[in-house]
Amino acid sequence: MKSLFSKILILAAASVLLWSCEKDETRAVLKSGAAPTLAANRTTPLVLAQANASQPALEFTWGAVDYGYSDAIQYVLQIARSGTNFAGASTTEVGVTKSALKKGFTVAELNVELNKIVASGVASDVDVRLKADASGIVSNTLKLNITPYRVLVQYGFPAAINLAGNFQGWAPATGPQIVSLANDGNYAGFVDFSTGTPAPEFKFVKGNDWSAGDFGSAGAGLLTNGGNNLQLPAPGIYLIRANTTARTWTSDRINGWGIIGSATAGGWNSDQDLTWNAASKTYTITTNLNAGELKFRANDDWVVNLGDNKNPGVDGKPELGGDNIAIAAAGNYTITLDIMIGGNWVYVIKKN
Repeated sequence: MKSLFSKILILAAASVLLWSCEKDETRAVLKSGAAPTLAANRTTPLVLAQANASQPALEFTWGAVDYGYSDAIQYVLQIARSGTNFAGASTTEVGVTKSALKKGFTVAELNVELNKIVASGVASDVDVRLKADASGIVSNTLKLNITPYRVLVQYGFPAAINLAGNFQGWAPATGPQIVSLANDGNYAGFVDFSTGTPAPEFKFVKGNDWSAGDFGSAGAGLLTNGGNNLQLPAPGIYLIRANTTARTWTSDRINGWGIIGSATAGGWNSDQDLTWNAASKTYTITTNLNAGELKFRANDDWVVNLGDNKNPGVDGKPELGGDNIAIAAAGNYTITLDIMIGGNWVYVIKKN
């Protein structure tokens, strides 16, 4: 009898436990809700600018969705290149606070997300939608046209020297810069002297106006405070280097760039030429590469070449005479070399 009574108690306890679990499980089941409706406070074309980085850019809003269990709701805002159906690398996602029914972006924040999926400086069509992760339900898709910008490091003297000359109206504030990344008085930069005059003349200016002083010629390859205008033999793109401690300067005319190395079709014996794009001021090539290494070099020669030093790792920022650049896998690649903005040299090697 005692044994039977014990068995009844155990069975009753198990029934209560089972009922409790079933109850909890029932409470965690989500209801199917209607898709949220996404709206934006602006749908006209938007051009982002670094000068407005802290300003508001866009705000997205939507209504609440009832899943019957509010703690499970986690919204994700998805931004994708138009026409890609929010697939893979073409999409960036931004998490949204569970209780929030809106998401605002400053210019800088939106620019960061767009640079993950589209090219900077180009007006691009993007699709935006809201996804409720609790059920996979997605909102309507908004179609926007946005131009992101490339984030540039801004330099002033003595980190940089401005070039002012007859090729750009003798205006230091709008002149190109050569930069001393090590801040050691050694400056370098690629400058386009192609427009304005058949005989380029210029001076190195210590800032955005003439009042801080300038460096001019003290004879062939030499600098002095003030001095005569510096001269080049012909228009074109030049690598300009200056040492304000030793008071010297040099110029190397750049007729073109190529890639060379074991990863290229010509090996280390011949260059594969890049194409100059005057509108974007970049050099590009689409070509097949092998697993191996490569470097950029100008004029089919080693006098001016670019690699990528490991400081501490490869960072996509080329240095004069830098290390070989490794290509891990064979394939078809598009390579872009962007070196016409002082102190902001970059290259991109993208597998197609």
